[in-house]
Amino acid sequence: MKLLITGGCGFIGSNFVRRLLTDAYEPFADAQVTVLDALTYAGNEANLEPVADSPRYQFVKGDICDTELLCDLMPQH
Repeated sequence: MKLLITGGCGFIGSNFVRRLLTDAYEPFADAQVTVLDALTYAGNEANLEPVADSPRYQFVKGDICDTELLCDLMPQH
């Protein structure tokens, strides 16, 4: 399973991503996680440092309003 998490570098999103990648949610234990975040005022990539080395984690800097980017990412998830 591949999950696309938008806003994953913010306070709530990063907590969710860290929990996903540390297997806190058993049904998602094998999930590949892609975080899409524009890193504006609320996003901080450092929030995901504890899981940044996970082979199941990928970060994409981008805006959810970027239709072309979403058209590239969505079919993979």
